Amino acid sequence: MTLFESRLTRRSLGALTAAALTLTATACGQDSAAPSSSNEKVRIEHAQGSTEVVKDPKKIVVLEFGALDTLHALGLADRVVGLPKGGVVPTALEQFKDKKYSDVGTLAEPNVEAINKLKPDLVIVGFRSAKKYPELAKHFPTIDITYTQDGPFYDGVAKASTIIGKAVGKESEVKAKLAELKTAIEAAKSKMPQGTKGMVLMTSAGKVTLHGPTSRYSVIHRDLGVTPAIEKVSEGSHGDPISFEAIQKANPDVMFVVDRDAAIGESGKAAKQVLDNELVASTKAWKNNKVVYLDGQRWYITMHGLDNARAMVEETVKGL
Repeated sequence: MTLFESRLTRRSLGALTAAALTLTATACGQDSAAPSSSNEKVRIEHAQGSTEVVKDPKKIVVLEFGALDTLHALGLADRVVGLPKGGVVPTALEQFKDKKYSDVGTLAEPNVEAINKLKPDLVIVGFRSAKKYPELAKHFPTIDITYTQDGPFYDGVAKASTIIGKAVGKESEVKAKLAELKTAIEAAKSKMPQGTKGMVLMTSAGKVTLHGPTSRYSVIHRDLGVTPAIEKVSEGSHGDPISFEAIQKANPDVMFVVDRDAAIGESGKAAKQVLDNELVASTKAWKNNKVVYLDGQRWYITMHGLDNARAMVEETVKGL
């Protein structure tokens, strides 16, 4: 071997070694998904302002069950590190009762100290936990996905999920899920008899309230096209109190019923027992077996989650 060939061989070996080291370092960098590996931020506009969030957050504390359902629908359950277990965790999300998900208090009273121990990249609040945003935002990157519930249900779901999608880098996946929801709404609406007069009732502690087109249950009237059996409804957070006489007088073709007590784990009369009386039994809905008892946890607690919203819509027609 000449001196020139010997030098060339040594240079080739050196280049190959450097290349191998570079590939190894790159692979290791891809495997280490530590939150601190990137300082890149995205600005998220939400219900209570604007928040800078680390791009692709790895540790998320969720203080709203609709948001938790959306993260699960997007395949990001493994990024959730904490949620409120101090109340009812919906059955559809019971996997999050596992010990690997830390308990951070309740929806109304989150434990800030417990959240701080988790060092989250992102905290999500909404609706029942929204009032805690100012306090949480002082310590953690926090977004609020609350939306007004007086418009079409689809619009609310789209608003909340789009905010989450941008925050976690899953915008295209959110769009695909929303397209599926829109298709489900259209399919359910096509199966709903035209001109159907309906009522959305909620029972709690033996009392009954009516919910109209601008309530949290707007999907029945606004999205699925069920005509309100009573036009004027005073919308409150828990609906407009209604008597059995008023239900009889309205004589709806169909009644959709949410049992709040069952949803939140309270004891008391079941919705069917509350409504089982001569006045309600004389309505067309009761006589024709058109009383649909909805899943209270889905309708009262989880609401706008991407998977949950579709389940809600499909439940309305299955019940009929």
